[in-house]
Amino acid sequence: MRVLVIGAEGQLGKDVLAELGPLVADAPPHADLDITDETRVSERISRIKPDVVINLSAFHDVPTCEKRPHTAFEVNTLGPRYVARACRANGAGFFHISTDYVFDGRKGEPYEEDDLTGPMMIYGATKLAGEYLALAEWEQTYILRTTGLFGSNPCRAKPGGRNFVETMLHLGRTRGKVDVVSDVFCCPTYSKDLARQLATLSTDPPAPGVYHVVSPPGCSWMEFARMIFSAAGLEEVKVTPVSSGASPALFRRPADSRLAIRKIGKSGRSVMRPLKEAIEDYMRRRD
Repeated sequence: MRVLVIGAEGQLGKDVLAELGPLVADAPPHADLDITDETRVSERISRIKPDVVINLSAFHDVPTCEKRPHTAFEVNTLGPRYVARACRANGAGFFHISTDYVFDGRKGEPYEEDDLTGPMMIYGATKLAGEYLALAEWEQTYILRTTGLFGSNPCRAKPGGRNFVETMLHLGRTRGKVDVVSDVFCCPTYSKDLARQLATLSTDPPAPGVYHVVSPPGCSWMEFARMIFSAAGLEEVKVTPVSSGASPALFRRPADSRLAIRKIGKSGRSVMRPLKEAIEDYMRRRD
């Protein structure tokens, strides 16, 4: 089996490469393969002839997407279409990462894959459009929606490469207290487990379509912070709840974008651990 991984330089990508190991036939850096260049995408996939293509490339700096919607559209919408088209031409399965931000957060409980979408910002809208185009282009397309990634590799979209876990640990140890939003809910997801899930699905694929892949069951960002401090033995850090409306923002985020993972569970292929276990594993590997 031969796998081509696009966008492997990021936080999730490095974990995916580690999980797939010798199955990776090619993992070109962005400088070698820009998914907004349809000709280069087609040529690369035709030359490598992979059985599976995994696309991790995205323009996911949410505030910048609002300022540069054209770039967000090219990368998040047209890019997946070009990859799906090349996969169809070469008979390769296509796995594409998407986001919880395709929903508006008003349901009040975890979203299923077939729930009504309603993105509230440019990032979510361009990712949703990318889903539609990829699925329309090639029947062997798998859309994996996830959210709030944290892992041992640096996050290039965050200041200093720090994910939320590292930011909380830094603030907790240096200040002894943190203010964290308490009225926004999602499913923080361990990138190592998501990488394992991608490896499992790409080598033993279920029926094509949309799947939610997160570390269950979901929580508020404040609850996540408290779980982090508990796992790190920093229970003395004071966590103060704040409202998401306390600071001005360029755009609105969904208030509750938790994702349900029943569908992938029913497929018999889920390897996603509960969030508490995932955080504990993260801390063990970090020490």
